[in-house]
Amino acid sequence: MSADSYPLASGPAEAAPPQPRISDLARPRGAPAASGYLEGLNPEQRRAVETLDGPVLVLAGAGTGKTRVLTTRLAHILATGRARPWELLAVTFTNKAAREMRERIGHLIGPEAEGLRWLGTFHSVAAQILRRHCELVGLKSSFTILDTDDQERLLKQLIEAEGIDPKRWSARHLAGLIDHWKNRGWTPDKLPPVEGESFANGRGGRSTAFTRSGCGR
Repeated sequence: MSADSYPLASGPAEAAPPQPRISDLARPRGAPAASGYLEGLNPEQRRAVETLDGPVLVLAGAGTGKTRVLTTRLAHILATGRARPWELLAVTFTNKAAREMRERIGHLIGPEAEGLRWLGTFHSVAAQILRRHCELVGLKSSFTILDTDDQERLLKQLIEAEGIDPKRWSARHLAGLIDHWKNRGWTPDKLPPVEGESFANGRGGRSTAFTRSGCGR
């Protein structure tokens, strides 16, 4: 046998390692050590972070670390494998708070934070749910959400089309009524007659264009 030749290994060949399961791949990988993301928490904060069974209520003033507790708790749930990123729901009131939470969690657990599809404001999360299940309320997934200015502009056009005096019966007034009707759960076909009489001597309530543009859709 020459010096540069190599003998074949004798005996049975080693078995190939088993392929990972999809469920294993979905679990967070490379999560930081517990001593990393829990460092700096006081005893009360750490207790809130590590309590994973049942509800947790945190009462604290401004600047006392509530957001840190919440983001660290989410990171802890992911790091311990209690849930996958897309199984967590975290809602806030403002886009700024939602961005801050996502950035903080990303700093703690890395790229796994990108899978937090249900982290956002009440409106953004609700819009996602509505687009997924739009057929249940008679909508298409391509529906458009109108902001306040768009709503008033549309209502002005409807008021003009109905020949109603816009100086006496403003679009803002009608928008407020429609918001009230929506909060009461009144769709156009369920609007009480007395409510419809409150705008333009009943013309607002009788107008399908009015009610379906704001109350029904």
